[in-house]
Amino acid sequence: MTDKFEEKEISDKDKKNQSLTNMQKLFFGLICWGVHTRSQVDSFKTNGYDQKYEDAKKAIRTGFLVYGISIAVFILIIIFTVK
Repeated sequence: MTDKFEEKEISDKDKKNQSLTNMQKLFFGLICWGVHTRSQVDSFKTNGYDQKYEDAKKAIRTGFLVYGISIAVFILIIIFTVK
């Protein structure tokens, strides 16, 4: 019984180097605001998933950048087309 439990545990080295999947990166990029997203990123750090933590932070920053640029472009389009 303990053999099965030991096989399912992930070693600390594997945890540190495990990265996010593309779907997870897309999720963090699209939903970059909110308490749920931030708490999930913090749980990666507390559980020892260092690479996932870094990838999630990077995806969130990229999401904020894309949203910010999109909003700025939208506002500029409105300003220059309305007379």
